[in-house]
Amino acid sequence: MAAAVKFEDLGGGRYRVEGRLGFDTVVAALDASQKLFADYHALKLDLSGVTAADSAGVALLIEWVSRARRSRCVLHFLQVPEQVMAIARISDVESMLPVAV
Repeated sequence: MAAAVKFEDLGGGRYRVEGRLGFDTVVAALDASQKLFADYHALKLDLSGVTAADSAGVALLIEWVSRARRSRCVLHFLQVPEQVMAIARISDVESMLPVAV
């Protein structure tokens, strides 16, 4: 069983996401992230702690974007790993990810 995805609170609606975003971890990560979208009007998710990802991980990011919109929350992803961006490009969903520079 894969280690759980963790959310390190960096303060002010910024969280560092740590772990593997994959088929075996995304459901638990989605459950763990529910409160984030309820508590903030603006979120920054720093993905520098993501160690690996697959298409399920990219789907999770898109789901977070959807939940943020429904909650009227402004969401930005920071330090998105190249592996995630490559999967997003191949899947033609790169433009759906609000990546901050």
